Amino acid sequence: MALPMTPKEMLQKVRAERQRRDADSRIAEEAEAAGVSLSAYIKGAWHVLEPGRAYSHGWHIDAVSDHLKAVTDDQINRLIINVPPGTMKSLTVGVFWPTWEWGPLNKPWLRTLATSYKESLAKRDNIKARRLVQSDWYRARWGNQFDLMPDQNSTLKFENDKSGFRAAMSFGSLTGERGDRVIIDDPLSVGQAKSDADRLNAQETFLEAVPNRLSDPKKSAIVIVMQRLHEGDTTGVALAKKLGYEHLMLPMEYEPERRCYTVVKPSHMKSKPIKARYDAQKQVWYPEDAEIPEGRREYVEKAQMKTVYCQDQRTKDGELLFEDRFPRTVVERDKVSLGSVGHAGQNQQRPAPRGGGMFKRAYFNTVKAVPAGTVFCRGWDLAATKDNPTSARTAGVVIGRMPDGRFIVAHCTAERETPGGVRKLIKNTADQDEAKFAGIRISLPKDPGQAGKDQAQQLVTMLAGHNVRATPESGDKITRAEPFSAQCEAGNVDILEGPWNEMFLDEVEMFPGGKLKDIVDASSRAFNEIAPVQQFEWYVGS
Repeated sequence: MALPMTPKEMLQKVRAERQRRDADSRIAEEAEAAGVSLSAYIKGAWHVLEPGRAYSHGWHIDAVSDHLKAVTDDQINRLIINVPPGTMKSLTVGVFWPTWEWGPLNKPWLRTLATSYKESLAKRDNIKARRLVQSDWYRARWGNQFDLMPDQNSTLKFENDKSGFRAAMSFGSLTGERGDRVIIDDPLSVGQAKSDADRLNAQETFLEAVPNRLSDPKKSAIVIVMQRLHEGDTTGVALAKKLGYEHLMLPMEYEPERRCYTVVKPSHMKSKPIKARYDAQKQVWYPEDAEIPEGRREYVEKAQMKTVYCQDQRTKDGELLFEDRFPRTVVERDKVSLGSVGHAGQNQQRPAPRGGGMFKRAYFNTVKAVPAGTVFCRGWDLAATKDNPTSARTAGVVIGRMPDGRFIVAHCTAERETPGGVRKLIKNTADQDEAKFAGIRISLPKDPGQAGKDQAQQLVTMLAGHNVRATPESGDKITRAEPFSAQCEAGNVDILEGPWNEMFLDEVEMFPGGKLKDIVDASSRAFNEIAPVQQFEWYVGS
């Protein structure tokens, strides 16, 4: 027979029971709060994955969480998240969100395919997600809702007894499995983004393979999370093709003209809904009563009018996104190593520096007339791909050398045409140029090989009576553009006011990171024809 407890033992037992009940109550409260808010779940789960690092919260995590919850709630099923590196994008989207859906929301049947440009990165987050759902902290709160299957519990794929799974793979090998969520986390490395072939491979995977990996074509979600690396990266492709993605774009340094709006009502700030159209190329929202610049009007007016909410709570130009982790001293230090193009893409989510890269808008002074005595040349860059709306165009740019030794961009045209359409465009433009620009020269490229020589000869013959010559290209695109860029930077280049100005400036300010380079190629050809090397050095110092 057990001996009766002493008063001290009874007191200890009561205290232990009270502590157990308090712990159970606290766990229940935390579990309930986590079910309401992904941000709350992240704060609670952080110590499991990062026991030696204190959690630092930023409002951008709330913004990302709001949009992931909108996916969970079936409000949206296509989402792009562009935020700088180091702001918890991979952890939030690839680790915390899927495990939040399984546990706090009790949706363990959901299947997630997680990809990255490198399998080891996708595997890294798969391991973290598995570690989290197997932790004592997680099991104490949601362990009764599912168990992991012992026969499918690896670093690349783990499955639960409710048929849900999380599988990791490289973006280029996205085949076989189907998921309710396809997470595309950094589909291109910095190096791959510089390669035309690698970007094309990523584009083909995104457009052709990803849609076939969805469990339910109508409801399953695709989430792209990345920093911008090139105008033709996966974000750029999705926006250019208008595939219906909500675009959450939060740069490291606030830019008021690119303030972010989406259809998701934010929890981290007060935001009144507005009706607006999105210029995805410029990442600018235009409210329904706003005046749209002439050069953007045709593009913007084709965009859908949507009811949207502001997502960026900052108000001052240059205000930092996550100052606790990235204070001004760190941001300025990193700008040096990244360079202007790297900072613009990876930190600012714009694949060209603000105002331009090799060519800034501010370099060009707009004028209403060309002075008498100006000598002109129209340079051409040739392509024949009418059926592909994202391919290169045939571009022709007129550069003039004015009597004072400065230069002027006098006209620009860029069209996608068939081979026959290209010949017609060049012939008609040459005839029109004779009336506008007396004595104008025409400079055509002569591609290597017999086909290029034949094409050049045919065009020169067609342009009989005009001052025309065809010459081979020398050096790469950047090298050819450097003399023109130097004159622009020196303030020696004007631009004649015209409806083509925005098209010209949009492309040149993206160079060399932009997808299209035909206008720059045509400009370089015209400039290098009109400003020979022996004269160019004299103009630089003038």
